[in-house]
Formats: sequence, structure tokens, C-alpha cells
Amino acid sequence: MSKLIKNIIRSISAIFSTLYLVLIILTIPLAFDVGGLNCGLAFSLTTMVIYFILTTIRIIARRTRYFKWVSIIYYSQHFFIPSILTYFLSYYNTTRLNNSKFNPVEIWKFLLINATPIFTILEGFCSLLLIQAIGQTINWLTIYKSDSWLIISLVGSALVDTGAFYFLYRIYVFPFTIDILSASLLGSLLTMTIGLCLFGIVSGKGSMIESSLLFAYIVRCIYETFPILSEGASAALTNLLTQATQNVRKEIPKIPPSILNPISEVVPFLASTLPLSFKGVWEFLVMAIQNLTLPLLLNLAYRIGVFYAATKIIPSLYQSVSYPTVTPPKTPQPRSRQTSSSAINEMINNNEEESQPEQDGRIKLKSRKSFHLKPPHHQPPSAIIRLIYAYSPCLIIAVYSHLMLSYIGELGTELQIWPLWGTSINSTIIVHPWKFWNWVNMVTTLVLYVAELSNNDSSSGGGNSLTSHWKVE
Repeated sequence: MSKLIKNIIRSISAIFSTLYLVLIILTIPLAFDVGGLNCGLAFSLTTMVIYFILTTIRIIARRTRYFKWVSIIYYSQHFFIPSILTYFLSYYNTTRLNNSKFNPVEIWKFLLINATPIFTILEGFCSLLLIQAIGQTINWLTIYKSDSWLIISLVGSALVDTGAFYFLYRIYVFPFTIDILSASLLGSLLTMTIGLCLFGIVSGKGSMIESSLLFAYIVRCIYETFPILSEGASAALTNLLTQATQNVRKEIPKIPPSILNPISEVVPFLASTLPLSFKGVWEFLVMAIQNLTLPLLLNLAYRIGVFYAATKIIPSLYQSVSYPTVTPPKTPQPRSRQTSSSAINEMINNNEEESQPEQDGRIKLKSRKSFHLKPPHHQPPSAIIRLIYAYSPCLIIAVYSHLMLSYIGELGTELQIWPLWGTSINSTIIVHPWKFWNWVNMVTTLVLYVAELSNNDSSSGGGNSLTSHWKVE
């Protein structure tokens, strides 16, 4: 019964977490679009501070008798987010800007603007972690489960490469001007990316899926570097989705009158009997969704996805590094490619021979035909990882607010990179901050991948730092 209660509590907690994420995604762009820049910044800062304070209190009171009451207050913040948004919308529509020296909104804006290099480079690092995790996982599944995973990886790599080359082709045919420095950087990075991908595949230190995903990520970064390319791609994708929706509607047969007539009678009845407050909620949701652009949603989903994946990958890497000698069995290095059945039977026989005791020959390890990915130590996550999970919505709010500033053009157009302090008439170098840090992110990602390839072993088809401690059962 206690296990059932725990599962119910976890399900309710997951529902509330999803509800909070949906509310944040819907309300922040609405605050920026309807109330203006300062309204959006004030709303995002307030929601983040409230969540941070309530989460801290909940963590402190976890082992006290007041934990239930604190949890009720903690989860009640979900229902006050629309009210907070309404308050800030009305406040900034009737109040002039605050010109005092200490203005939290201006401080929050300053921090977000100067966090561009952190968010950008961290995204590249987490993306590289995710790419390598996918490559190592597919390599492990190919060796220990079925050769069909090799076919899946080849098909997936072909699809990813096709999409990446298509969007790369759009760059060269899209009517926009580019300066000579950006063109040189673009050509150099693409040449370096393609060369690294081919080297990783040919040398065996990388894999096909890793190379295709890395190439696709660099193409995505190029689109983010030039907003006009991103807008054109989103417009083309929107038209494609619209045409697909229209074609699907034409293909769907008409609903029979026996089903359509009851529905047409029930809908007006529900509309007349439901309270008027539901109408206001519906209008609020429609207004919020209309303020969400496709590029904003795609970038937000991607950044949240890679950051969340990094929180899952880093603990596995930590375990493989921290327990190198007490983590049996290690993933053996394959000498040659074998068929799935022969490789599995050989591995099972080896496990049976090693598991037989010296004195009692009657006890044998049971053969198993199924294989599971299991970590070597069934330990709870560390305190740092638990804190990252607990305060992750604060990072989501910060990333989302930063994306909103970038899409409304508030990140600035000039960044002085030389000299770092002061001014010099003869040797001042000023660049566009968003483009500059995207170029730095692409170069950093490629350099990190070069370092990873140099440490990989070609006999294993790439690195196995993530899968080296997985057990085969």
C-alpha cells in the first residue's frame, strides 16, 4: 500500500511540474508582448524568485513536521501565476517606469544580457554530450543486442544528413547578403566539420550517427547566427505543416450524420451551461498561444532538452570515473564483427564459465536472452544533482527570458572585444554579440570533439566512457 501511495504522490508531483512548465511557457511571452519589456522582465524575475524561495523552504523543511503544509504552499504557486501576470500587466499599463538607482528589473536585464556567452557555450557543451551519448548507446546496443541497431543508426544518420544538407543548400540559395568575414568563417567551419565527421567515421574513433548529429548541430548554429535564415526556415516549415494539415483534412472522410448531429447539439449546450470564468481562461490560453512563435518554441524545446539530458548523462560519467575498479563487468573490446546470435551465445558461455564456483560445480549461472541497461551502482543521485533537479525551473525561466530578449532585439548590436576595458581609437574591435558568441560556440564544440576523438580507441568504434560500466544480463 505504501508503494502505491508513493507512486500516486510521484504522479501528482509530475502533473504539477508539467502544469508549472506549461504556465511558464504560456505566460512569459504574453507578458513581454502585451505589457512590454519591463513587464516581461518583472514577471519572469518575480516568478523565478518565488519559486526559488519556496523550493528552498521546502528543502529545509523536508524532515520536519511542517513539510506537508509547506508543500501545500509550494504547489499553490501554480494557481497564482495568472494572477501575478494580470497584476503586472495592469501595473505597467498605468505606472511610469521606475527611475530609481536600485531597480531589480534593470539588474535582471543586465544579468540576462551578459549571460549570453554562458547559455550559448553551455548549450554547445551539452549538445556534444548528448551526441556522444547517443553514439555510444547505439554502438553498445549493436554489439550486445542486435545488428539491427546498426541498420537503424545508418538510416537515422542518412535522414539527419539529408535534412542538414537541405538546410545548408537553403543558405546558399537564400537571397541575403553576408560580409566577407562571415563568409570566410562559414566556409572554414563547414570544411572543418565535414573533415572531422569523415575522419571520425574512417578512423573508427567516431560513428556515423555522431558525425551526422554534429553536422546537423553546426548547421543549426549557422541558422541561429543569422536571424534572417531562421525566419525563412520557420516560414517554410510553417507552410509545410499547413499544407500537410490541409491534405490530411481532405483525406479524412466526412463524419457520418449519426455522429455529427449529437456533437453539434452537445457543444452549444455545454457552452451555455459552463461558467463564464471558463470562457476567460480559454481566451487567455488562445491569446498566449498566439504569442508563441515557432522559432521560439523550437529553440526553447531544444535548450531545455539538451540541458535536461546533460543532467542525466553527467552522473553516469561520474560513476564510470569514480568507480573504475569495482564496476564489473566492463564492456569488452570486440575483436571482430560477429553475427548477433554467435556473439550473444559466446558471451553467455563466457559468463557461465566465470560464474561457476571451484568447489561446487552444480551451481551455474542461468542463461538469459534479454539484455538490460543497468548502472553498476544503484545509488541515489548525489546532493548536487538533486539540487539541480529542484531548481531547474529557475534555469528554464532564465533561459526563456534570455530567448525572449534575443527575439525582440534587446541583446544589443555592439560588443567591444578589444580592448576589454577602455577605448582606443586605433585598435577598437566591435562585433555583434549574438553572432560572435555563436561563432565561439561552434568553434568550441568542434575543438571539444577533436579532443574527444583523440582520446577514443578506434578498435571499439568510438569512445565508451558512458557505456563502460553497463552490465549485460
